[in-house]
Amino acid sequence: MIKHITCAAVAATLMGTGASAATLTWQSYDQSQLSTARSDRDAIDTDHQVAYETFESYTPVADGGGVGDTTPLTSTSVGDFTTTPGGRCGNSCDTPDDQSLIRSTSSYGRYNTTLGGSNWLDSNDNSAINLAAAGGSMFDSISFFLTDVDDVGRVAFEIEVAGEMFDVAEDILNSNRQGDGDLFLVSIGLDSLVNSVGISLFIESGDGFGIDDVRLGSSMSPVPVPASLPLLAGGLGLLGWIARRRKS
Repeated sequence: MIKHITCAAVAATLMGTGASAATLTWQSYDQSQLSTARSDRDAIDTDHQVAYETFESYTPVADGGGVGDTTPLTSTSVGDFTTTPGGRCGNSCDTPDDQSLIRSTSSYGRYNTTLGGSNWLDSNDNSAINLAAAGGSMFDSISFFLTDVDDVGRVAFEIEVAGEMFDVAEDILNSNRQGDGDLFLVSIGLDSLVNSVGISLFIESGDGFGIDDVRLGSSMSPVPVPASLPLLAGGLGLLGWIARRRKS
């Protein structure tokens, strides 16, 4: 079943902007509906794309060996990822401990969502994945896919945007246990353009989730340069050169 829920909160500490409002839209799918989720996302993400991260350029962890890219992942297309270690580690933990891991094979209901891709960022049963979002340009929307949230019965999932908490488990999922491998499309809207913002995805320690296809967008598209402008500039330069030749 597809569920579409929107909630709003006041985020008073957006970096560099002062008070602003954040809106979170949450859509739920089962694993078989990934293509539908992608289509729904295309319908939502119609603004100017500032940055997009698929994690495909990173080295996935070797199963059982702990060899591969872990958080912190700095200077990604959408900003820097870090991990908040949990009080205890669940079944999916791998060495090195207390790190989120880039994975490429399905793990405990978490999986890649990029069309034609294989990688995603696995929380590795830690308490939180944190993103200092920054795409090099101003943005006012963030969207991403999550997999396998709150499927163990101890429901406690929250998303923090610039210090304002969205209690997803209670206010959106109604404290109901989700299905193994369920898919979620999250869209966050800000009412003003920012150049950076902090986002954290919290879950009860001992459970895990995956995140993939993180996008930053802007409602204000760059002003395009008219095709005739370079020709005009060249023409003016030529006229100036001719005038200088005549004067000399």
